[in-house]
Amino acid sequence: MLEPIPKDLTGAEKLIYEAKFEEALKIIESFENEENLTPKDLVSTLILKGTIHTINQEFDVTAKLGRRAYRLAQKHELILESIQALLYKANILFLGEVDKAFKLISECEKRINSFTDKTSIDLLRHKGYLLLLKSWGYLFKNELDSALELANKSLQLRKKTSSQIEIAFNHLLLGNIYWNLGEIDTSLIYAIKSFDLMEELGFHRGISLCSNLVGQGYLDKGELNQASRFFKKGLSFKEIDNRTKANCLQRLGVIHYQKGEIDRSIKYFNQAKELAEEQNLYDQLTLSLNSLGNMYRAKGEYDQAIEFFESSLHISERVGWDISSPLIMLILIYLAKGSREPAQKYFTRLEKYSDQVQTKFVKRFYQVTKAMMLKTSGRTRNRAEAEELLRNIIEDAEDVEFQHLKVITSDLKMFSFINLFDLYFGDLILSNNLEILEDINPLVEKMLNFAKEQHSHFYLAEIKLLQAKIALIQLESTKAEKLLVEAQRIAEVQGIDLLAAKISGEHDTLLTQLDVWKDFEKKNAPISERVKLASIDSVVDRLQRTRAVDPPILVDEQSTLLLIIAEGGILIFSYPFTDEWKRDDELFSSFLSAFTSFSNEFFSEGLDRVKFGKYTVLMESADSFTICYLYRGQTYPAKQKLTKFIKGIQNATSIWQLLEKFYQTGQVLELKDSPPLKTIITEIFISKNPDAL
Repeated sequence: MLEPIPKDLTGAEKLIYEAKFEEALKIIESFENEENLTPKDLVSTLILKGTIHTINQEFDVTAKLGRRAYRLAQKHELILESIQALLYKANILFLGEVDKAFKLISECEKRINSFTDKTSIDLLRHKGYLLLLKSWGYLFKNELDSALELANKSLQLRKKTSSQIEIAFNHLLLGNIYWNLGEIDTSLIYAIKSFDLMEELGFHRGISLCSNLVGQGYLDKGELNQASRFFKKGLSFKEIDNRTKANCLQRLGVIHYQKGEIDRSIKYFNQAKELAEEQNLYDQLTLSLNSLGNMYRAKGEYDQAIEFFESSLHISERVGWDISSPLIMLILIYLAKGSREPAQKYFTRLEKYSDQVQTKFVKRFYQVTKAMMLKTSGRTRNRAEAEELLRNIIEDAEDVEFQHLKVITSDLKMFSFINLFDLYFGDLILSNNLEILEDINPLVEKMLNFAKEQHSHFYLAEIKLLQAKIALIQLESTKAEKLLVEAQRIAEVQGIDLLAAKISGEHDTLLTQLDVWKDFEKKNAPISERVKLASIDSVVDRLQRTRAVDPPILVDEQSTLLLIIAEGGILIFSYPFTDEWKRDDELFSSFLSAFTSFSNEFFSEGLDRVKFGKYTVLMESADSFTICYLYRGQTYPAKQKLTKFIKGIQNATSIWQLLEKFYQTGQVLELKDSPPLKTIITEIFISKNPDAL
């Protein structure tokens, strides 16, 4: 028979599995002070302390306690305790000593299998933990199928024998495995299960760990606001471990980067860097240095970017890690600066490194960089070779040697897409031949589909903007407007506000240029004139991440007229903001007539605004009504106000019922009939617009 832990310690064990560690330690320390403790008593205290440190992810302490407990258990022939101690010794797995850990795990397996009593709860618990450790080991070795099989076996066993907190860690393991397999939805299911269990227990460090994985899942799905919420949740607990904290800070930087908010990204990346330096987390440090380098590259501050990438390169060389990522970025920056000599120096190093390590991943980095060296050489023959290289990278991007590098390889594929487009577009400008668009348009469509697969909403919005500019070059202005509306909606829904404002500004500019584009169409203007007016370079630069989104200068528009119109063009409510529109019935009637004539075409084309003389008109549907807002100035702040107004009247039952009533009776609602409506209009349009009456 296998003996249980001393009775005086059963309360401590129960408290540990309830995540009440301080209370458990008090019982353990009080027990340690008793006289005449047996070797079994002493081993039990070491193992319980080891359990606390394991749950708290303090694996170095667990391993030390395991070594002490193992020596004592072996000396006094405490067989069951020696197995538990050996498993805790195997926590060196999480300290990077995977092969040594596997030897310890193998020894544990032999000892467990030697027991004749296979039904002992304690033995089964040990086996469940052994399977968990072994699964983590296979995950670290990137043998994902084996990791998944063992994690499922461990979970089934631990559901029968273990505590909620142990089961929560099994769910967390499965979430990590499925994330590495690229099955993000399944990963989220397990990560959220673990998160819920950790919250039930009130275990803050566990909540932080789970928040990190849940946040990563939402980030991969492109749900940036949800991702941000979970990363911030993880950071809200002082018990968060340093590695998880650094990762949460890093990911928040990535979120703001994807939103185009470079300065906020830099703030988070700097915090992650400082923490990683302080705690000697070299993997997180190089990640943060690379991220900061990318931010300053996007800002056009190349010398600062070079410093960060050289620091990353130095650390990677010192610890023997992959150096291809900082090398390629240094090459790209020097090429952007027009400094081919240092670019060639780093390219030679990358070429030698690629030959030395012989991995598909590094080879792909080398191929991309070679393509960029050839593309920027200025020779036609080299451009053709660059095109072939980029095509090959795109075609074989799915053949990834290391699944956990999928994010980096996806970025390389998108980078290759954009530079292949840039080559084609350069050919279009040089040849003045519209037939090249037959190659460009399918390529851009592939880029768009890939961005959808990757849930990259920043790329989606930018590529839609790119398509809009290509439509203009093809003299399809209505199609361009429709694509601009789609691009802005993508950015707005995902909270990419800077880009949304930028796209809205592009749309406003197009409305002022429509006569020019119509003139281009009449005279069949040359490609060079179309390309110049379409101003496509800035979009390509942002897609290549060599330029940040310029923060727009937003100025409140001048409100002119607000209308609510029912089906069939029936006027339900009107509110003029200026005296001109209050007094001039002819002006109002002509606008209303024009509105009813173009509104059907307007909505069928998927547009959201139109120029009406010196004014712009925004229109949005709200159930059976159309809300129309006439103004002078920028559309982006106007659209924000109109959206807020629609939400306001939809959420106010009394206003909505009144609109329905006046529609049924064919009457026009006046502001005096609805004080709540007057309040909403005043708060949204008038109080922020001193020119309005």
